[in-house]
Parts: sequence; C-alpha cells; structure tokens
Amino acid sequence: MLRKRIILSLLAVLLLAPPLTFAQDFVGGLRKVSGSATILRDGQQIIAKDGIRVKMGDKLTTGSNGSMGVIFTDNTRISLGSNSEIDINEYVFQPEKGSFSFLTELVQGTASYISGTIGKLSPKSVKFKTPTAVVGVRGTSFLVKAAPKK
Repeated sequence: MLRKRIILSLLAVLLLAPPLTFAQDFVGGLRKVSGSATILRDGQQIIAKDGIRVKMGDKLTTGSNGSMGVIFTDNTRISLGSNSEIDINEYVFQPEKGSFSFLTELVQGTASYISGTIGKLSPKSVKFKTPTAVVGVRGTSFLVKAAPKK
C-alpha cells in the first residue's frame, strides 16, 4: 500500500512539473521555402519545407536555386537567398525573465534581417556574424552578403 502511494505521488509530481528542458526547444519556423534547401540538425540532414520548426544549433542551407525564410518566436525574420548558409548559434527569448540573446552566423550567401521583439527590447543582445565582421543590430532591418567558402 505504501509503495503504491509513493509511486502515485512520484507520477503526480512528474506529470504536474513544468517542462523545463523543452521550454525553448524550437525557436522558429520555416516559411516560403523554394528550390533546394536543407537543415542540418544533430548531424542529420532534413529537407526544408514550409512549417518545419527550427532549433538552436541548426544550420540552414540553400542551393543554387533555393531560398527560404525563418520567422522566430519573437517575430524576427531572416530570409536567405540562393547558395546561402546560416547557423542559428544562440537564441533566448524569455521576456518574463528579461532574458534575451540572438546570435546567428551567415557563413556564405545573402540574408535579409528584420528585427523582432528581441531587437526592439534588447538591441545589444542581437549579433549577426559573417566571416569578416559582426553586425550589432541597432536598427530594424538590414541586408548582408558573405563571400562563398573557398
């Protein structure tokens, strides 16, 4: 009887506890995917399609005829042109805690950026890296191009 109570109590605690590890699992979603486009996630390549959710650590790549857009949970928007590659290195959007961070790296190609809530509430928390520079976001939008990898 006591054992049954302990098991039921543990089960209740596990079911009622907030999901801490999954709170920021996905950070955005793909939109307007066209042509050749992929996501590299945990060593596995995924064919990009509209609606697929993006995670921190993902590498997004477009081919010679590809393009795609990403809308992040704070409404930041990034669009990639053909032959582009971007890494989603860090993303934290927890306004209730005042915790913000957005770090992406354009490895090659072209990208346009439109600022969302993180850029408006905490512009210093947004960094957009390229092979030759780091852009600190102080405005609402920009276009950047990085030379192809050699």
